Amino acid sequence: MRRKLWMAVAAAVSLTTPAMAQQGPIVIGVSTAQTGPAATAAEWELWGVNLAVEEINAAGGVLGRKLEIMVVDNKCNPSEAVNAANKLVEAKVVAIEGSHCSSAHLASMKIIEDARIPMITGIASNPQITKLSGKGGNDYAFRISASDASMMDALGIYLANKKPFKTVAIVAEDSDFGRGGADAFKAAVVPKAGLEVVSTDIHPQNAPDFTSILTRLQQRRPDAIATFQLGGDSLNFLRQAMQVGVRIPFTGRIELGGRNTPIIEAGGLEKSISAWQYSALADSPQNHAFAEKIKAKYKAEPYLQTWAGYDCIRVLAQAIKDAGSTDGTKIKDAIKAMSFTNVMGKTVKFDEYNQAGHWVALHTVLNKKVTLADLVEVK
Repeated sequence: MRRKLWMAVAAAVSLTTPAMAQQGPIVIGVSTAQTGPAATAAEWELWGVNLAVEEINAAGGVLGRKLEIMVVDNKCNPSEAVNAANKLVEAKVVAIEGSHCSSAHLASMKIIEDARIPMITGIASNPQITKLSGKGGNDYAFRISASDASMMDALGIYLANKKPFKTVAIVAEDSDFGRGGADAFKAAVVPKAGLEVVSTDIHPQNAPDFTSILTRLQQRRPDAIATFQLGGDSLNFLRQAMQVGVRIPFTGRIELGGRNTPIIEAGGLEKSISAWQYSALADSPQNHAFAEKIKAKYKAEPYLQTWAGYDCIRVLAQAIKDAGSTDGTKIKDAIKAMSFTNVMGKTVKFDEYNQAGHWVALHTVLNKKVTLADLVEVK
């Protein structure tokens, strides 16, 4: 009798042990710029990533398993991004949230395609990502946020209707984000709004001194300055503009909020108009709840990067659940087929180019306060 009982227990163990072995965490990779020009923005991104993971695990995880993240620093640099992607592939993550910067994202795309691991971004905005993803391109690369081309289309229509500016100067960093944004502005905003471009300045990342550019802008006195710079350079540029007395509205992809808030409150960004991929001011129950959680945890409003990290992880978790699997190809297929409601309360689907960034937030500054001028649906 004892022998039969022991054999029954042994048989049960042999049947359950493989299943138990499958109950380890599901690991999602995060390729982001923990150091370099986008380090602060990458920290904001991880606020959203971590909140999403906490909420998903508190609700029981995915497929009955906990979700974990593996964060690798890509320094917002293409070469480092390749190294980061390879590390995540070698670690056998099931999907990747990344790679924050456009240059880093573009450099990583071939690696994740070869490894058949889906990668999703809500930050990288270069239009080339759209052209290289989905139909006829990389089927494993996805984006939930609008590209610079889409944002500049929306901004161009808004400026054409309001007609606040006649002339504009362009200032951009020398990167895929900076040059891509500047090119999109010239292609869409300039003709739609009938603007005259009086100058274009391209500067290296981490430029310490913008005096020469600002001196030229003072002399030319454009109606607006369209900027395409990452956070550190943008903040330095705005601070130096305040110091030398440049009081010209900004447009393009200037961040109207975040670390630029003190400059807004000091009057340095008055009458500025910017296109952005997310707005903490969007009026939806989901956005209000999200903002309250971020404020309670980090004593700050959610930024674009915070939303991107949060919604990207939510999309990946839903895809794993829908696929009923951690296989990369099945997750990829589930993303392509899904419909999801983003934090701003908009229900979207991925198009044939794996893009779901169909909404653009237009912000303005009046009387030292940021307002959401419009939330525009784009193709």
